[in-house]
Amino acid sequence: MYDCSIDAAGSGLFLSVQFMADERSLEAIDAVAQKLLARYGEHVAALIAYGSRVFGQARHGSAFDFWLIVRDAEAFHRANAEFYRSSLNVPSTPEEQIRLNRAGPLFYALKEDGAEVKLAVLDERSLAEFCVHDWWTVKGRMQKPLRMIRSTPAVDQAILSARREALACALNLAPREFTTEELLREIVGLSYRAEVRPENKSAKVRSILEAGRAELERIYVPLLAELPYVEPRGEGWLDRRGPEERARARSATLRALRRSKWCRQSLRFIWRNYRSYAKPLRYILLKMAGEVEKTFKRHKPHTAE
Repeated sequence: MYDCSIDAAGSGLFLSVQFMADERSLEAIDAVAQKLLARYGEHVAALIAYGSRVFGQARHGSAFDFWLIVRDAEAFHRANAEFYRSSLNVPSTPEEQIRLNRAGPLFYALKEDGAEVKLAVLDERSLAEFCVHDWWTVKGRMQKPLRMIRSTPAVDQAILSARREALACALNLAPREFTTEELLREIVGLSYRAEVRPENKSAKVRSILEAGRAELERIYVPLLAELPYVEPRGEGWLDRRGPEERARARSATLRALRRSKWCRQSLRFIWRNYRSYAKPLRYILLKMAGEVEKTFKRHKPHTAE
């Protein structure tokens, strides 16, 4: 039903996949995942699908996005020495990739036949560290709906820590009396507040909420029930903290998000990420065009069949 191959024309680890079924289906995601496990399985601690194909509004040609959490980053990168030498947009070495990977995730991508797979590579210990770090780029992505293909207890705990922090921060930004939808909107929007990204952020938040609300509720409503200062109130919730405490918490959260957005680590990450594309300006324009396309789809009137 599909075939898989590596193409040297591009900037990372992309699989060429041809499907007989709908490429947006979860079966398609799982099929790509199995090919990734077959190729990199000896290095893989966790494989996690994310992005618009999992819980969002994927447009035609959207990439299959995965986190590839490896046990040993050095072993993984040394196993890809020939790839780094010959296939990256900016040729590199395993030693350079190992050094860069210590500072954050590395994104690898190739394209063939219109089907793409983008891999975010990070080792298991670094994931745990970044999920409680002041820099939001990693933990912000773990706070959204994910499709777990393979995992470990350490990875699960890291993601849970990131989600508990997301809930606390979102409560600091939500009204004192709030609905579940208002809370989820704040949670989904946290990473967009904390990163410089080319997309229409409000459109991205709406897209994730529309397609992923059930999964977001499954994740966060039980965590909300654990908090002693939050109680049900009618069809919504009440934050029982006093006005001064809430004001301090809100200010602290906004400062933390701004620091993450403009810190040196963020700016280096942005430069390294976009520099990995053969045509970075074209990549940014396509990202923006994709958001426009999704906006028109949302407002397109439905016709009776």
